[in-house]
Amino acid sequence: MARHSETEEEVVFYQALYGEYGFWVRPLSMFLQTVEVDGEQVPRFALVQAEPSLFKGQ
Repeated sequence: MARHSETEEEVVFYQALYGEYGFWVRPLSMFLQTVEVDGEQVPRFALVQAEPSLFKGQ
């Protein structure tokens, strides 16, 4: 987690586990939201134990 330099809003820094494995920042409140999938509310994100090498060298 981090804070926005201007607003001090809490943000989450995360890495996609698909495509180009890009890094992203999203407000904590949005990161914790639920989304509808097949008519069911589910967390927007889930913890995944990824290989540590995904983070190195990016």
